[in-house]
Amino acid sequence: MAALNQVLSEVIDVVQDVKQAHRKVPETHALHAQLDALFDDVRTWAQLLMEQDEASGVSALASMPSVAGRTPRNLWPGAPSDDEVRDLIRSELDRLGEHVAAASAVQEDDAARAALAEVTRRVHARSQSFSTGR
Repeated sequence: MAALNQVLSEVIDVVQDVKQAHRKVPETHALHAQLDALFDDVRTWAQLLMEQDEASGVSALASMPSVAGRTPRNLWPGAPSDDEVRDLIRSELDRLGEHVAAASAVQEDDAARAALAEVTRRVHARSQSFSTGR
């Protein structure tokens, strides 16, 4: 479960990054709606991973801070362009996808492995949407 919890921690970091990006992109831009959808997805991924922890009798947030307990990094000190936001989010999703796939490879629990595989699939699809969202 350590690998699963590491991924969960990274998903929580992505939640913070997406929230910050969402605040920086004007509502009138198409990217804002894309970030809305990504935020919903990332919350779903976190819930899926937390459910796996709970099924194994582990409280994930007992070993890591929640979103509220973390200090977000300042991704853009000024006003970023949509392309800058898109590039950073895509990079974050690609990195997360690599880590989820690696965690899945070492996961011994079938249900946790299946959950990680589902997150890998969804992360990859979402990353592709940020590649083609220009």
